[in-house]
Amino acid sequence: MRHVLIIDGLNLIHRARVAMAESENGCTFAALRSVRSLVERFKPDVAYFVLEGVPRRRIEASEGTYKAQRSSMDDSFWNQKRQITDLISRHLPVIVTRHADYEADDVIAHLAEKHHIEDRVTIVSTDTDFTQLLRSDSRRITLYSPIKDIFVEAPPYDYVQWKALRGDGADNIPGIPGIGDKRATVLVTEGGALEAYFKKKPETRAIFEHNLSMIGFEDLTETWKQTTFSEPIRKNEELRSTMQGLGIFSLTNDKTWPKWISSFDRLWIPFSFQQT
Repeated sequence: MRHVLIIDGLNLIHRARVAMAESENGCTFAALRSVRSLVERFKPDVAYFVLEGVPRRRIEASEGTYKAQRSSMDDSFWNQKRQITDLISRHLPVIVTRHADYEADDVIAHLAEKHHIEDRVTIVSTDTDFTQLLRSDSRRITLYSPIKDIFVEAPPYDYVQWKALRGDGADNIPGIPGIGDKRATVLVTEGGALEAYFKKKPETRAIFEHNLSMIGFEDLTETWKQTTFSEPIRKNEELRSTMQGLGIFSLTNDKTWPKWISSFDRLWIPFSFQQT
């Protein structure tokens, strides 16, 4: 059984932006440092850096309100995001993955549940939606929260149902009025409570069913072949030179660079590469 590391790419980049907001190319520096740190910590056999596509079905189903409340980033952020994606996809054995028509969440779920069904998977993200992949009777899939530095535990109830009741403010999905965390927990844990609630308030069932379809992961089986995967080439000195050109010297000096780049040696094994 291999160990597969799946990094929620945009989630990591946003954290890097916050960490180094005032520094030129600071987001790029912090993101590359974080990727290396995760690879060094978990020592995976395979690693992915998953990026966002456009969730067309969810946008249409919400009439354009899905995640519409999120503020836009400035040009500096998007330029550094391109830098990060380019450097990883071309020069590091961390496979940059994206499906044009689906969110990173859906791609990550497919990788964990279907593409690597025989492997042990560690997902790195602060996004609580991945909780629905966790099982109390299995540790094959684990979710690591880098901000809290903890592995998230599987809840003792159906997480998607729970979240469909209370909504998801982060994604602009309104919950059922009057239902908060505690009420939702009661409804999904006490036998018959949820159906009794819908019989009492039948008008809320449509909200619940809509939210289930918005929160649960998409099935990518039929379109999985449209997913793109980077094919990096090992050119360490070219990577080093590019990073130095961006002013990233603390990772590329003579003392740090050999240690930094050697963290990725294990991940190069499956690739045919040219070492320089």
